[in-house]
Amino acid sequence: MFSCALFASATYIEFRHWYNFGHLVPYGLHVDALNEDASIAIPGQTKIYWPELSNFSLWPVRLPACRPVSDTLNPPLEYAYAVQRFDDRSKSWEIVENATRFEFCVNPFTNESGLAHTYLLPGSSVKVMSGSAVGAMDVFHKNDLARWVVFRQVFPNANWKTAVTSMPFRIEDDVQRNEDGSFRIQH
Repeated sequence: MFSCALFASATYIEFRHWYNFGHLVPYGLHVDALNEDASIAIPGQTKIYWPELSNFSLWPVRLPACRPVSDTLNPPLEYAYAVQRFDDRSKSWEIVENATRFEFCVNPFTNESGLAHTYLLPGSSVKVMSGSAVGAMDVFHKNDLARWVVFRQVFPNANWKTAVTSMPFRIEDDVQRNEDGSFRIQH
């Protein structure tokens, strides 16, 4: 009976993930690259991107997190991540943005660390960071491949061996820039 219930649950989870994201998930931690339409006044920027980390295992997973300084009572936690771009010439992934040092966790007024640890329970998901205009970064152009990397260990440095990567996703934005690299704004 337990085996049948476990099989039915796993089948349901796999089907639901395949239906929503177009791929199956392995046992363990999994990162999905999500986006939504947004207008943030950058010409050509039409999407906001973010990673979502899910635990498809039978055990809770401990994650390093940061509670940034904010004027809200309980600001959302942020997790260590990096954004990578696929370089066609070298056929390898390059680091574009790296939020693994947790300098943003230090309160500038008290020099206290906001570093905390949380647990991601089996079957649950967490938004790693708030949305980002990845397509507006200097190195990205329309149709470039990108991926998220989420770190499980950050002390004393980010551990790339235990990091979890998302499936590659295409940049859908065609950000317009001037020759000096600034954004082209129409008046």
